[in-house]
Amino acid sequence: MLNLHLLYPEIGLAVFALVLLTADLFFKGGKGKFLYFLGVFSACLTLGILGLAYSSPETYQGLGTMWTVDPLALFFKVLILATVILVLLLSVEYKPEAAHGHLGSFSALVLLSAVGMMLLVSAVDLLLIFLALELVSISSFILVGYERKDLRSSEGAMKYFIIGAFSSALMVYGISLFYGSMGTTRLTEIYPLFAQRSSAMFILGCLLILVGFGFKISMAPFHLWVADAYEGAPTPVTAFLSVAPKIAGMAVLLRVFTHFVPLASLDLSHVLCFLAMLTMTVGNCTAIFQTNVKRLLAYSSIAQAGYMLIGFVTGGILGREGVLLYSLVYLFMNLGIFAVVIHLGNEDGYELDAFDGLAKRDLALALLSTFFLLSLAGIPPLAGFIAKFRLFQSAIQGGWYWLAVVGVLNSVISVYYYMSIAHHMFFREPRRAEPARRGWIVTGTVALATAAIFLFGLYPEPALSTVRLSAEILPARAAGAARAAAPSTGPALLP
Repeated sequence: MLNLHLLYPEIGLAVFALVLLTADLFFKGGKGKFLYFLGVFSACLTLGILGLAYSSPETYQGLGTMWTVDPLALFFKVLILATVILVLLLSVEYKPEAAHGHLGSFSALVLLSAVGMMLLVSAVDLLLIFLALELVSISSFILVGYERKDLRSSEGAMKYFIIGAFSSALMVYGISLFYGSMGTTRLTEIYPLFAQRSSAMFILGCLLILVGFGFKISMAPFHLWVADAYEGAPTPVTAFLSVAPKIAGMAVLLRVFTHFVPLASLDLSHVLCFLAMLTMTVGNCTAIFQTNVKRLLAYSSIAQAGYMLIGFVTGGILGREGVLLYSLVYLFMNLGIFAVVIHLGNEDGYELDAFDGLAKRDLALALLSTFFLLSLAGIPPLAGFIAKFRLFQSAIQGGWYWLAVVGVLNSVISVYYYMSIAHHMFFREPRRAEPARRGWIVTGTVALATAAIFLFGLYPEPALSTVRLSAEILPARAAGAARAAAPSTGPALLP
């Protein structure tokens, strides 16, 4: 297979996952926590291997048989591995008094899901996209139902499985229509055949593929599984699902629908504009009525997906950079608030009442939690404001004024339910008299996330520069050669 060495990070991480599955037979009870740290080590080592692609791009970046390693793929792989590292560390402090066996299996499933996502962001063939997506989905189904004695966990996993299977069937049908109209599933080969884009079969295939991804990234109206799955899953799994699969799905959508098959060339931009407005509105308006923090953050994540979809509607380089920047910022502000939720949930559960009087028990933690919430709402000078501003700027520059207006109005709505959590922290009496106890992992995660949202908010230039460099999609060379060979009247696929 051509350029198999480009997949060494994925192969290495898969090997580590198999080692963890085997080691799980020998490490039981409290000793099993060692396997969490082994999983963290394997993710860190894989992150180091990715550094080779940055230091030697001529060797470790390129186009393979069904995959590519380019700046866009590397950017999202780094975000995925960072999420894995933080989630596995937070898992160490999740319900420590209830720790039991199979911790190696848990870590292995997280790593296998990460392998699927890393393959997904590199894929340039629809078959590999589907197989990678199934690896992510199967691992996620098991992780959601990991607490087998919890009926909510089993219920959430079952709903996730049924809706996930339905979305996969839609995607397979869409891929078959795509193949039937184009004669290939390789996205790098479709340019000379793109004159058939007006065929009903091709457009329907693209729509079904988009709908299939809509389920994965929790785009309305395909979001019905999200709240139950997030509420029932172990909280570290909820944190993982709210970030990693979402940004991986956004990455492959960027590659497919802004580069190889731009939605504007199919006259589908208005459809996606409507879906983006619907997603952010449904997510924000439904979150207002939630009393469970995990369900509230589930609907918040739906709204965040709606904001990111703005970048796909505009379709230009500014929109693509906006999606990358928002993905980077979203990782820190969402995992930051989930670190607090995991800590408090260990003591008082996951109702909003768990935040009662937190300012009197731990003022620093309450203030930092408020910063995460304000950043999610897009309040300056925090990083969430810079990320949203970039997306709204791309909408206005592209002439999508109503989309920008709806995005701003939804950001205002989100302030209400985010600040309802702050109200519980600062204006309610505490449920416990003793100070809140924080482990070093929660403290470190919160500190790291806080530093990131302030750094990117007050001095965004390094993040913006990184995003500009990472927005490059490598197969442009192959597609450019195809463009040169195609008639001059052919459609312009690449920005």
